[in-house]
Amino acid sequence: MTESQALTNFAKIVEKIVFDENELEKLKIAIKNFTQGKTGAKELKQLLLECRGRMVEDVTDYIFFIARKLTTEKDKEQPQTPSPSKIESELREEINQKKELLELVARRVNNLVIKNNNVNSNEDQKLISIEDVKDEIERCLNQIGAKEWIEICFYDDYKFFVKLYPKLEALYKEQFGESEEIMKNRMKKLGFPKDIEVVVNNYISIRNTFQHSMIDLSPSNLELAREVLAKVLIYLMVKNLEPLLLLHNRDKFYTCLTNFFSHRLTDNPPFRKEILNRLKTVF
Repeated sequence: MTESQALTNFAKIVEKIVFDENELEKLKIAIKNFTQGKTGAKELKQLLLECRGRMVEDVTDYIFFIARKLTTEKDKEQPQTPSPSKIESELREEINQKKELLELVARRVNNLVIKNNNVNSNEDQKLISIEDVKDEIERCLNQIGAKEWIEICFYDDYKFFVKLYPKLEALYKEQFGESEEIMKNRMKKLGFPKDIEVVVNNYISIRNTFQHSMIDLSPSNLELAREVLAKVLIYLMVKNLEPLLLLHNRDKFYTCLTNFFSHRLTDNPPFRKEILNRLKTVF
């Protein structure tokens, strides 16, 4: 094999290492999700760093493989060969050069990410009006079925306490369908934040006791149930809002949501207070 052919083969193998098809597909999906606001810059940069690390490791392994092979062949052909330390030094210098190149690529990608964030931020702040925010809130309210959640706020105490349970159960069925799992496991599978999961499970325990013993509900039981509804409803609301719109317009969303629930729950002071307190906590 001629020297030019060897170099060509070497270049092709390195190219395959650097431009791994599966990895490129992951990057393509990650960049698409980033531009759509489904993932953040931190996740994208982490993936880029992992890809860079994988490239350095694979290229290093391949270079050392070639070095060992060349050393073995020269040992067979010539009595004198460069010392292993000299070969290792040259290889390490070459690897450092490649690392510097990869660092440069990573910095350029990072700059593009920062630039893209700034562009998105400027565009969002320039284009999004209060009316746009209201439209997004209305879309989200319809998507999560907020009308039904708000309706049960106006049931009498006992009916509300009982009807809240099937509303929580419906969240799981919408996502996973029917299941034999007990209710607490279902709620855990929905991935609620820890503070919500705790109050939901507390409510489920009290509700089960009430369902089987029919003991009287205490004011604290009803207060817990109202807290559950407020936390779950606002969680669903925020989770389903367009991430980029929410990121750059939190004050507008807070104002519009506060006005909406204040007006909608005027005749229901306990729930109005609970919902508004939760909005203040979240925003």
